Amino acid sequence: MPTVKFYASLRKVTGVREADIPVGSVKEVLERLSSDYEGKLRRYLKISTILVNGKNVIHLKGKRTRLKPDDVVSIFPPLGGG
Repeated sequence: MPTVKFYASLRKVTGVREADIPVGSVKEVLERLSSDYEGKLRRYLKISTILVNGKNVIHLKGKRTRLKPDDVVSIFPPLGGG
């Protein structure tokens, strides 16, 4: 099952560094996370950068990107600073 890794403020919200989630696409990961964390992640997930095995999903098939059991999905919330 794909592993989802959380970074920065997402770790604070979820309380974990990573989770194994039995889903088949990036869209299903986002839907599952939204429901599992009672909507607390929803606003972050809409604006986060999502990588599958180190590649931005923008350069793959977006949220339709299919996942294999050994894939790693990394979710990075936007960072501020200057």
